Amino acid sequence: MIEVGRYNPRTDEEGLKALFEDFVQNKSYFQVSWEQFKEELDKRVLDLTERNGMITAKENGKLVGWGTYSQFKDYLGNIRVLIHQVMTFKHDSYKRGIEEQIIRELEKYIKNTLKIGKAYYLCTESDSSLRSLFLKLGIKKSDYIWYEKML
Repeated sequence: MIEVGRYNPRTDEEGLKALFEDFVQNKSYFQVSWEQFKEELDKRVLDLTERNGMITAKENGKLVGWGTYSQFKDYLGNIRVLIHQVMTFKHDSYKRGIEEQIIRELEKYIKNTLKIGKAYYLCTESDSSLRSLFLKLGIKKSDYIWYEKML
């Protein structure tokens, strides 16, 4: 059974590193090193709001999924929240509902804790599995480059 919870930097870092390396090699839209990712991760764990917005999925204590968001202001001063591509191992990708569980948990956190009513998502046109999941979750293509959903 898969359990969804909050990221714990003391106990989850090694599992996240293994997950990250598989993800970057097989699924990521962007190329980044563990060192770059770890530097940003270390900054985010110092802020309780950001750390609580890092969602893990574990099976028998093993990390099998991880997701988070970024909050920013656009040039007009509008607050935006972008839910990032969820990390899973390639062999688990979209077969076990890990991404769905993490996205749902992130959406609840953004709506209930951050009090923000809309989230944005990125997806390439070639990622049909993620687009299918977006359809299932009611996430629609916006007029711009991202997908969006009223929460």
